[in-house]
Amino acid sequence: MTSRAWRWALVGALALLGAAGYWGFAFVRLYRTGSGDWQRFQHQWEAARVAVMRWGEFPLWDPFHCGGVTLFGDPEAQVYGPLFWLLLPLGTTIGLKVFFVLHTAAGLAGMFVLARRELGAGVAPAIVAAAVWGFGGFFAWHGSSGHITFLPFYLAPWLLLAWRRAAENPRWCVAVAAIMALVLLEGGVYPFPYFTLLLGFDAVARLLGREPPRGIVRAGAIAGVLTLLLGSFRLLPILETLELYPRLTSSRDSVSFREVIVMLTGRGPEYEYEYPFGHEYVWPEYGSYTGWVPLIAAALGGVVAVWGGRWRLVFGAILFGGLMLGYESPWHPWAILHLVPPFDSLRVPSRFAVLFTFYLGLLAALALRSLTELLARYRMPRALDWGRRALPLVLAFGIAADVFITNRPARDRWHAPPPPSRIVADVHYHLLPREQYDRLISFPALGVSNRGCHTGMTYRAARGLWDGDVPQVRLEGTTGTLHVESRTANTMRAEVTLKSEGDIVFNQTWAPGWTSSLGTLEKDAVGRIVVRAPAGRHDVVARYVPGRLVAGAALSLTGLVLSVLVLLYGQRARPATPSR
Repeated sequence: MTSRAWRWALVGALALLGAAGYWGFAFVRLYRTGSGDWQRFQHQWEAARVAVMRWGEFPLWDPFHCGGVTLFGDPEAQVYGPLFWLLLPLGTTIGLKVFFVLHTAAGLAGMFVLARRELGAGVAPAIVAAAVWGFGGFFAWHGSSGHITFLPFYLAPWLLLAWRRAAENPRWCVAVAAIMALVLLEGGVYPFPYFTLLLGFDAVARLLGREPPRGIVRAGAIAGVLTLLLGSFRLLPILETLELYPRLTSSRDSVSFREVIVMLTGRGPEYEYEYPFGHEYVWPEYGSYTGWVPLIAAALGGVVAVWGGRWRLVFGAILFGGLMLGYESPWHPWAILHLVPPFDSLRVPSRFAVLFTFYLGLLAALALRSLTELLARYRMPRALDWGRRALPLVLAFGIAADVFITNRPARDRWHAPPPPSRIVADVHYHLLPREQYDRLISFPALGVSNRGCHTGMTYRAARGLWDGDVPQVRLEGTTGTLHVESRTANTMRAEVTLKSEGDIVFNQTWAPGWTSSLGTLEKDAVGRIVVRAPAGRHDVVARYVPGRLVAGAALSLTGLVLSVLVLLYGQRARPATPSR
């Protein structure tokens, strides 16, 4: 093993150790689950697990929520990412916690490498950049509140590293596209557009910094095409969902400069879920603790950046800090951006704190790098020289410890019960009363559903659904007999005898993609799935096959083939003149 490989292994191991410690409370309470939106996302993991393990089907439809809801078309579904399938043997409770740790480790290691390579920073400044961002309050509060789809934000450093190298070597475009496609597969409904904005800003900044445009434009074209193709498996159903269930928001929330200081330096527990400045959202949407020392260091780092021509870091902080401020006026960055799809469907502008603290961490690292260089210029007695060498590391570990410890209460929120570990094999699917919605996480394993809905879409359960452990098929507009009924995740079956033409009504919410083996499948006046059938005995199978499933898979496969070709035949360009 080469020395370089050892360094990579050491960085990865330390990042993994730090991530495991960061989410350690989740493993102390190994079989307890998280609060807030955690229940909804673990429910999706459970629905997919049950589809695979009970019926051996690829998860496309979730019959255990909203009286039936599309899983394939949900922009926030994470069950198509590779980690879901790798972690499935662990069960969803432990698997999701490992999912947290792996993403956090990737973020810590990526930020460390980014600071080392892009800033020329030593070990101590790189630790500061990684800790301020990766251990910061944004991930602590959002993670503990169940915003699991925000975890792909941890891939930002690796994305930026690949993007900056793609201008020199087209092969890196494959890495850019692969990361962006992975974000889509992991339900990154916020990370994906945020990352698109991040890459666009970085490209413009480099062009204004007089980097040769040819490599940047070529990288954008290749990476853009590959991203669209590789991501088609998720992009196509997501676009269809947004067409059917548009989610436009006004989102006029805003924060003042004073509130930004509270967000970055407030220790959180004193606020609990009530934010003290009268906002419509709760404190976890704002809490982004980094501490006073990194904040002051970032301000000094901004001066160093301007003095040294690294203005890109300063403008990155200004841009994403301005977006984080929200709707101050119709001419503020958030108000303008919110007019552009898909940002018009996003809310809570304070979530841009994730990219603001990203640049804040880099600026703080730049300040510590400058301090290290300043100390190196002065000769000291040998007895004191060790102090000069140790000071940057002491500062770095002090900052990391403060961010780590201060955000501890936000991460210790594992009190909810887990879903049943055993999947009920012989179960009659039915709907529970609406008031039992708080058992959502257990519905898939128990084989039951509910009319309650909590999705990121404007999706609603059909009004005509019925509760109770009773037949899930009814005959309307005719008389006859229901002989047999059964279902899997993606299919519903009914064997009936009709005395005249009539409707076979399934106790399920209709959505595009449902087809029938007999007659015409429709949505009735109250939103249920109905099959119009003639008189006689029939074995009717209704099946959910999303219309864009095959097209999305085919385009993603095409993108995979093109990616391989780029890796094999992509030519390295002449290195561009680095921009500061």
